[in-house]
Amino acid sequence: MRLACEHPDLMSITDGLPHLSGAALAIAPISDYRSLLLDGEGAYIDSMAEKRQFEFSSGRHCAHRCQEVLDLKPAPILRLERTPVWPSASYRGSISHCDIAAVATITTEQKGIGVDIERTDRVKEKLFDALFTKSEQKHLSSLPEEAANVAPAVLFSAKESGYKAIFPIGGQFIGFHEATITVDWSRQTFTIEYLGHHAANRALNSGTGYWQIQGEYVLTIFVIS
Repeated sequence: MRLACEHPDLMSITDGLPHLSGAALAIAPISDYRSLLLDGEGAYIDSMAEKRQFEFSSGRHCAHRCQEVLDLKPAPILRLERTPVWPSASYRGSISHCDIAAVATITTEQKGIGVDIERTDRVKEKLFDALFTKSEQKHLSSLPEEAANVAPAVLFSAKESGYKAIFPIGGQFIGFHEATITVDWSRQTFTIEYLGHHAANRALNSGTGYWQIQGEYVLTIFVIS
């Protein structure tokens, strides 16, 4: 995986990610990149508050950086109902942002790829019933305190990156209770078991996820080969 990290506080959050042939990932601070938007992208921001305009343009900037490092033709990333529409069938990608950073990834060789970045303190216990299956909640309750402090954010982010990887394949919404995460805490990897009934979404079962933490932030990537 070729990296382009422009965020001075998150330089090492990608250090443990695996080598993925034909893939790129870019991270940048949330800032005003509106002047760098490509044709058609600017039309989406007219009705947005300024903060959301910065988030949107930051995500597109990261996606364009991925296009650049993979020697892909610069092209606008439009959207359909808040989902990025990638400009070529020859690659797929994903975009995410948190309060301080935007991140994007593109792959030319994998069937699907998803990325997510979150604050490690975002997921409170009152949200567990809505976000996690009973088995996931049981696992969370068994962890030592050090891991338990960040584990909810890791599991939530894992589901988010998994959903972003599978949606272009399955084309169907997946509820939080339709998938369960199994984390290997020592290797910093995870897998996803799809529990629903939409056949195309079973491709989740063959994917592999990776996660890294730096400071108060967790980054997850899920790859479907």
